[in-house]
Amino acid sequence: MMKEQAPREALPFGKASKSLDLQGFLIRYGLFVIVIGSFLFTLSVPVVLLMSKPNYETAALMRIDPVIPSLITKSEDPSIINYYQDYANTQARRMKDHDILKKTFERLTPDQKSAILSASLPSEVAASILTGMIQVKPVYGTHLLEITASSPKKEGLAPLINNFMQVFLEKIRKSNESQDSERLSYLQQKKQALLTEIATIEEKLNLLTKDIGTADFAENFNLANMQAIELQKQYLHAYTTRLLAEHQKQEVENNGRELSKLSLDPMIEEMVMGDPSLDVTSSWTYQQQQQLRSTTDGLTPSNPDRIYVEERMKAMQEYEKKLLNDVRQTAKTILYGKRDYDLKKELIAATNRSEQTKNQETKIHTRLDSLKKESIRISLGLHIGESLKAELKHKRILREQIDTRIHELEVEGKAPLRLSIESRARQPESPKGSNTQKLLMMFFAASFGSVATLFLGLEFFDNRIRRPEEIRQALGYPPLPAIAKSAAGIQPLRMVTDAPDDPAAQTISNIAVHFIKEKNRNNTRVILFSGTEEGTGTTTIAYNCALALARITPKILFIDANIDNTALQALENMPAPNDGLAGFLNASQPLSNYLLSTGHHLPDILYAGSRQAEPVLQLRLGELIEQAKATYDIVCIDAPPVLESSLTAHITQHTDLCALVCLTNSTQYATLRKAAEKLVRLEMPAITILMNEGGRHKSMNIDRILETKPGMLKNIDIAQIESIMKKLPPPNQLFATLLNKSKPVIQAAKEKAAAIKDKKKKKKNPS
Repeated sequence: MMKEQAPREALPFGKASKSLDLQGFLIRYGLFVIVIGSFLFTLSVPVVLLMSKPNYETAALMRIDPVIPSLITKSEDPSIINYYQDYANTQARRMKDHDILKKTFERLTPDQKSAILSASLPSEVAASILTGMIQVKPVYGTHLLEITASSPKKEGLAPLINNFMQVFLEKIRKSNESQDSERLSYLQQKKQALLTEIATIEEKLNLLTKDIGTADFAENFNLANMQAIELQKQYLHAYTTRLLAEHQKQEVENNGRELSKLSLDPMIEEMVMGDPSLDVTSSWTYQQQQQLRSTTDGLTPSNPDRIYVEERMKAMQEYEKKLLNDVRQTAKTILYGKRDYDLKKELIAATNRSEQTKNQETKIHTRLDSLKKESIRISLGLHIGESLKAELKHKRILREQIDTRIHELEVEGKAPLRLSIESRARQPESPKGSNTQKLLMMFFAASFGSVATLFLGLEFFDNRIRRPEEIRQALGYPPLPAIAKSAAGIQPLRMVTDAPDDPAAQTISNIAVHFIKEKNRNNTRVILFSGTEEGTGTTTIAYNCALALARITPKILFIDANIDNTALQALENMPAPNDGLAGFLNASQPLSNYLLSTGHHLPDILYAGSRQAEPVLQLRLGELIEQAKATYDIVCIDAPPVLESSLTAHITQHTDLCALVCLTNSTQYATLRKAAEKLVRLEMPAITILMNEGGRHKSMNIDRILETKPGMLKNIDIAQIESIMKKLPPPNQLFATLLNKSKPVIQAAKEKAAAIKDKKKKKKNPS
């Protein structure tokens, strides 16, 4: 049951087409297939007897060796014991290749071809026919393959099998040689590529040897590295010497600065004191002064002679002082100059030593850097040379392996095959049997298969609903229990009251209980009954549901809304009243004026009424439902099919539940989906499906029951076929009639077949 609002897709859980019911097909058409197939097979028996011929058969054997003699090669395992059965089956399948059969037929002589098939038959067609004639299968428990061939003629069978085996062996040999040829070609190309690569690597090694000066790519032969190690020691010595020289220079500079601060006055005074000229001059001056002082004795201070002598003595003293100062200045100049000279000389010597050691260190460092770069370059060359040498060794080993494999393949190309001919086919002397059994099976399958295919096609295109499962497929949910066909002699319109024990009445009563549950659960009070099409029994089901509801709920109203084609009035054989539903919709009087009360425990009825010339208005339809709901507990409305009436579509807007009625073996699958989809589009609150099995089924019509009609039906007189099928007797009587009529034909065919065999025997044995 679907409730609430309609989704975007009206029927999201249903399938657009009906699935095939194989069980129902067997029940419906199984007997027809047996009867018609048996009749066709009976008619084909004489044809089988006329077409039957003797069958000759010949056989040959081929051996598969699980182990073959091993050659010098060790790369392949010559044993197939672990997978022998798979290997044998594979070879049996390979032998029946189309090309092998084609070449086999081409090898036969024209006479041999004529004996088997036809000399003028194309090879392609003959190969396709030989696929069925020749059989290849492994013989269980042996290492043999059995090749058999059968034909109505014994000539040509043995040459066919023998040529067939020979062609297959030639193909295997050629395949092996071709495979080895491809391998050899590949290996030769690979070998040539390796030789080219080896030559390239050797050329690179030669150039590298010339560049780094060694062919032994080991670090012990890196002369630049060894020179760099020795030069590194010299550089360390030069570096130490330079540091010592700089230290000495700095010491000299510090000593000079400190010595410059010392005073040389004592040494100057010492030199002055030790100067002999000063001693002579001082002694001479002293003597002269004594002599001059002696000359002034007795002279007055103002005496000119005394003044002269005193001035002379004073001049001599000044000279002595001047000489002393000159000697002192000279000593000072000499001592300070000598000290500066000595300091500068020592500084120059220290500076020269420092510069010399620095230059020596720089030269050694420059040479050391050059040797390091050369050592790195030679190391990289040694590394590259070592890689090239290893690659050269690998290439040479690979070339030797390829040379070995080439030699092995050349030897293997001459190795024996695993398959060989064990015994050749011989021409058969007598027939092994006949093709009668095969023909009987073929005609049996054709007779019953054609009839079964015909009815299966009819079943496949049949669109009628027959099972509740098909309703589940169409809508996505199951229907309520199917309403069975009522017993004969029961008035269908009042079966609930007249025959409550009838299966159909009981089902309708159960449906009424279901509606009561819906009323209690969801307040469902207005129930619309509508069929998928006309003639589904909607009126009968709706009125009986109203009768069943009236026995459970006191106030029930039944509305016949089928104004154009009322079925209730026709079933009760009463004329249509003028003041029914049509009168209420076109007037303004209350609903009570148009109702008919039928008695205790029976529903009140609002008949459809007679339609006048003017159209029926639908403005008061909502007012009708509201007045009915105000007075009655449940309102049942019998409406025309929703796909055919706009009035029904309007009624759905005022109802709580729609019971959609479909007729078994009559309602179309697509029609049911269209009706349900329209109700969903109209936003029907709830929909349930009632499946009626006891309605008045429509007569069979191929145009109507087929969902998708094949185009060939346009060229067939369907009406004539339908009339013939309707005139057919019951299946049992039809089968008996066909059997009786076919007995003389079968007897005549047997007599004719016996006469033909007698003629053949007389030709073989004229005596």
